[in-house]
Amino acid sequence: MKHPIFILLVSIFIISCNQSKMESPNGTYYGTLPCADCPGINYTITFEKDSTYSETQFYQDRNIDPLKHSGSFTVSEDGTITLTDKKDTEGMRQFNLKNDTLQMLDLSGKRVKGDLSNMYLLTKNKPENFSKKAIEENKAIGFKATGNEPFWSFEIDFANKKMKFKTMEGDSIVTPLNNPVKPQDIDAVSYRAQIESGALNIMIIRDECTDSMSGEKSGYKVRASVQMGDGEMKDYMGCGDYKGDYRLHNLWVLESLDGKPMDSKSKAPNLEFNLVENKMYGFGGCNRINSNIETINDSIEIGSVISTKMACPNLDTEKLFLDAISEKTLNFSFSEGKLILKNDSNTLIFKNVD
Repeated sequence: MKHPIFILLVSIFIISCNQSKMESPNGTYYGTLPCADCPGINYTITFEKDSTYSETQFYQDRNIDPLKHSGSFTVSEDGTITLTDKKDTEGMRQFNLKNDTLQMLDLSGKRVKGDLSNMYLLTKNKPENFSKKAIEENKAIGFKATGNEPFWSFEIDFANKKMKFKTMEGDSIVTPLNNPVKPQDIDAVSYRAQIESGALNIMIIRDECTDSMSGEKSGYKVRASVQMGDGEMKDYMGCGDYKGDYRLHNLWVLESLDGKPMDSKSKAPNLEFNLVENKMYGFGGCNRINSNIETINDSIEIGSVISTKMACPNLDTEKLFLDAISEKTLNFSFSEGKLILKNDSNTLIFKNVD
């Protein structure tokens, strides 16, 4: 028969171990995470006693404001801290806490390995110059995409007709921007370039995409096949969006004209701007339409609209729509994912089909 004191000591030891495994976070933790197209991501997470948390992500040297999110967390028996409102496929979701150091885990719930592993350690010591204001982005960049595991970035400069692909390790390839090709079986556009130092094949697919690390949503999925030097062709997946004026470069459905909503029983007019070709294509509510366009600062000049000649019941709505855009100059702005075209006579509000 075992001595009662021995049993008691063993019990205390087991309870102590379990309590250390279930160490609960409290307060605020800081860290600078890796970033594919910026010096780093200033990341802050605060844990409250009521099992709720709030986090902030700021992309250094980028022109976007900090991303903020809040929710609930749990601590499992093995000490894994899980942000329960995030999906299993999202990063920045699981952590381990040891001696006031918070270890961010990868998508599979394991510790991150490799040269960048120390960047996933968060502490309660706030670094100097941790928060910075957003900067104005290079307006020459018309499309930007990024991806994780491994980290990479991609940019299209439509004005100078160049493409650039870069990895976190600093390897990069810059190619001419050739004419795009549209696949027949998917809503996408692809660019291909072959140069002496490698090859770059990019497909931009119109489909909502969520960054697996930050949770930031974009309007396009991006597939990249890249060869640098004599190396093998490697495939990458990520998310992207058009930037600056090139945010117009999309398909927009008319939501209201001069404050009057579109009839939900009829197919609404839409416009698709192609800033690479300086063309506009669309649907007036009955007929297919197209026109030349020109963008100057925050305004777009639409030329004479050419239309097919079909007869439909809702031609009155189409006429009002065409009168508002044909041979007109309209100021454009974006608000909460919507496009607003406006001049002294009309206001048109469009929603993104994505």
